[in-house]
Amino acid sequence: MSLLRAYGFSLLLLLSIAIGLVIGQGAPAWALRLRPLGDLFLNLVFMLIVPLTFFTVSASLGASPSGRRLTKISTVMLLVFLATSVIAAVWGLGFMYVVHPTPGADIVLGRSSVPLPPAPDFLSQLVATCTTSDFPQLVSRKSMLPLLLFAVGVGLAARSVGEPALPFVRVLQGGSAVFIRLFDAVMYVAPIGLLSFFAATVVDTGSQLASAYLRVFWVYGVVSLLYFGVGFSFYAYLAGGWESVRRLWSQMLRPSLTALGTCSSMATMPVNLEAARDMGIPKDVCDVVIPVGAVLHKDGSVIGGVLKVLFALSLFHLPLTPGRLLMVIGIAILVGVVMGAIPSGGMMGELLILSAFGFPPETLPLLAVISILIDPLATLLNATGDNVAAMLTARLVPKEQPD
Repeated sequence: MSLLRAYGFSLLLLLSIAIGLVIGQGAPAWALRLRPLGDLFLNLVFMLIVPLTFFTVSASLGASPSGRRLTKISTVMLLVFLATSVIAAVWGLGFMYVVHPTPGADIVLGRSSVPLPPAPDFLSQLVATCTTSDFPQLVSRKSMLPLLLFAVGVGLAARSVGEPALPFVRVLQGGSAVFIRLFDAVMYVAPIGLLSFFAATVVDTGSQLASAYLRVFWVYGVVSLLYFGVGFSFYAYLAGGWESVRRLWSQMLRPSLTALGTCSSMATMPVNLEAARDMGIPKDVCDVVIPVGAVLHKDGSVIGGVLKVLFALSLFHLPLTPGRLLMVIGIAILVGVVMGAIPSGGMMGELLILSAFGFPPETLPLLAVISILIDPLATLLNATGDNVAAMLTARLVPKEQPD
């Protein structure tokens, strides 16, 4: 029953996609008639994702509390999160670049898409990706990264103003709650929307879709399990040698099974707290790193972000230039953070990819399916990675000496 609660909606989405594939193969005329329903679902998502992003990010930062050991732990924790995310992104990109750099190359989209953009130099692409020339362009799904940075700025400014900004912060919190509720309502029609979209898409692409997703699944499985075993052992060794490695793996069974069984970092958090304390990590470090990590630290999602970007780039036959490779790493890290920090962040992460690289809207459901396929293994890395992050943070923050 707990497995059904954890995976029920994902299984429903997969069932809807499977039915859509069957309809596309067996009744292509009916499949094409269903296309407007798929487009309707995408349009609803695109309409809500911009205000949802702004209100949730700015509200969460504006309302966050601020003080000495806590500040030190928080600073080191964020640096550890960033470092492991960078390593995860580079590891995922390096492995996939060697083993399978073009996971979407065999798929041919039937509908015409935007023309392939030239490969700009890294600095030009960075400026174009992170900024807009005018405010109206900021409030668009095509400018998700500039909007995210703007929301971070608004939240930090509201926090620095303090008490005079409290009414404004309450407005942000109210807006966040409203748009989360609206987005949840839209997700109720996701099974119908994805069924309709994939029914029409399989008419366009033929049988290449299923085989491409199978390759995506096994590539992610290999790269994530290697990161889980070798990468986490390496982090634990840095935190305290072989004794830390032993303590890590002696306490990792319950968190790992909980992560796989619930498919939720938040549901794994209580087990992680208990396991981290049994590993000998100081309580004040555990009590900060584990809860915050459940929201912000997502190495599995970072590796998944790399896979999604490579899938989309190969889908449109875009070359992996040095500038694009750097963008892959940066966007994948943002995708990992966004997926935890924003409700329904998986969809938001995929929109970041579309916005950064200029992919057309019909790419969104294709990337969303990857999120469903890799979800259990991604959650395993996301949740249990908080324990090694806590180990590293405890190693870098010296214990307070008694007076």
